[in-house]
Amino acid sequence: MNNLEDSIYKSITKKELIKIFCVGSLIGSIVFLACYGWKILDVTNDSWLLTGQDISQHYIGWKFYRASAWHFPIGQIDGIIYPETSCIIFSDSIPLFAIFFKILSPILPETFQYFGIWGIASYILIGGISAVIVRKSTKSCWLCWIGSGIFCLSPYVFQRMYGHTALAGHWIILLAIGIWIYKPFFSTFRRKLAAWTGLLILGSLVHIYFIPMIMVFMFGFCLQDLFEKRGWKEDLVFAPVTVAADLIVLYAVGAFSKSGGYSDSGLGVYSANLNSLFNPNNYARYLKTLPIRPGQDEGFGYLGLGIILLLGCALGIYIVYKVRNRRDIKQYLAKETKRMQIAFGCSMAVVLFVFFILAWSPEIVFGTKTVMRIHYPEFILKILSTFRASGRFIWCVGYLIMTFCMMAVCYYGKRAVAMICMFGALLVQIADMQNMILIKKNNVCQEKSLQTIQSAEWEKLAKGKNHLVILPFSTVWQNQGILAAYEMGNFAVDHGMTINYFPLARTDLEQIALNDAEYMAGAVDGVSRDETMYILDTEEKGRNLGLDVYYVDGYYIGIAEN
Repeated sequence: MNNLEDSIYKSITKKELIKIFCVGSLIGSIVFLACYGWKILDVTNDSWLLTGQDISQHYIGWKFYRASAWHFPIGQIDGIIYPETSCIIFSDSIPLFAIFFKILSPILPETFQYFGIWGIASYILIGGISAVIVRKSTKSCWLCWIGSGIFCLSPYVFQRMYGHTALAGHWIILLAIGIWIYKPFFSTFRRKLAAWTGLLILGSLVHIYFIPMIMVFMFGFCLQDLFEKRGWKEDLVFAPVTVAADLIVLYAVGAFSKSGGYSDSGLGVYSANLNSLFNPNNYARYLKTLPIRPGQDEGFGYLGLGIILLLGCALGIYIVYKVRNRRDIKQYLAKETKRMQIAFGCSMAVVLFVFFILAWSPEIVFGTKTVMRIHYPEFILKILSTFRASGRFIWCVGYLIMTFCMMAVCYYGKRAVAMICMFGALLVQIADMQNMILIKKNNVCQEKSLQTIQSAEWEKLAKGKNHLVILPFSTVWQNQGILAAYEMGNFAVDHGMTINYFPLARTDLEQIALNDAEYMAGAVDGVSRDETMYILDTEEKGRNLGLDVYYVDGYYIGIAEN
């Protein structure tokens, strides 16, 4: 740590950090409200959540969880793929919020959604945490707040918010970066244990994809200790304890329930392209979209034109600084050990390399052409298949680039130059993100579109029924599409019924198919026939089962008349 960095770090006070965080949080909330509006903060307004997009899965999953009895593990849902149980993790309903609001469920209104609260909370935390990160390299509060505004305009958050909603919690990635950036504060065993354990558990209760991201950052943190040859023996204790604590929490929530295996197909399809950092993928306003393979939109890593220009400024400022201060640097290096700088640089390089490889692999692609293929051992492929949308790891690379180009501009540039560069980058980023902001604003302004169930006959047929059974289970989503499958789940939960199939992130389809045979036998034997409303693929099947069949809104509905 040289004299300038040392003076900046030592000048940071708790009171000032709170001030910087609060103003950054305010900036985050302003960005959220400007982009998404006030309506979605109404907890009783759920029409924008029932549009047939992924957000419908998240909301309906929460409704089933809220309607379920308490079990252990506490995240179990008992009616969404009946008679099997699932876990709130597999509906991507943000377990952290779902569990908390289920506890409060008795005092909440009948219709209650927390996704608006999640959205503004995420922007508030992104704004506050990023402002604190930038403060590490400058004494100027204004530069911190401008940097906060740039982070809040992250293309990654816009892409994911109210799509894969839990995955928009990128403040978790920023927290990991912040812990590392403020490493001297977390140098004691107790503090690093508390920080990394808390963050890993927090990330796990938001979305499982944050687990490997946090663990790679934690690995880099420990690797720096090893390179510096201090504290690394403690890391051999705290790292396993941190992982063990997280596994206990995941078990308690139900992550290892039998109804949802983690491994899935798609590894290599949902990867990042080599051009991802500079490819707007039809979202941005100025740069041309570059070719990618189908599925690689999961590896969307576009930095934004403002950040790209700021990156160029950072490199230029850094080179000028090094040339002008070459003699001072030599004197400094002669007096001070290079171990800390080398340790940080090497460990950060390793982390960036790991994130790049995770995001690109196993098949590294530029445009539509394969550059190379990494042949992993089978057990590695099985682990990686748990996180099949590997392209998402490019976010960590993007946030590291954002962090270090802002810190370089603030640290190596004169304050006036840094102010011009940062404010200019903010304005360009706002202009570049206009299309993406408009898309998101239109999405949350949509009204309910789950409307394939229209006839009043549904209400009559559902009266007194406790179960909704789709035979075979694939009938609705294969014939009518995913929107109809969501609507069936929503109809079931609204009428106090279980359902035998609902689209989840991870589902044991083989077991659900086996359950079809049980339901067929039950219909023949009269088991729960009177309590069940059947959705059938053909009228003939209903007749064969001895059911009265009605054709309503394009569905064959079988009912055992009393």
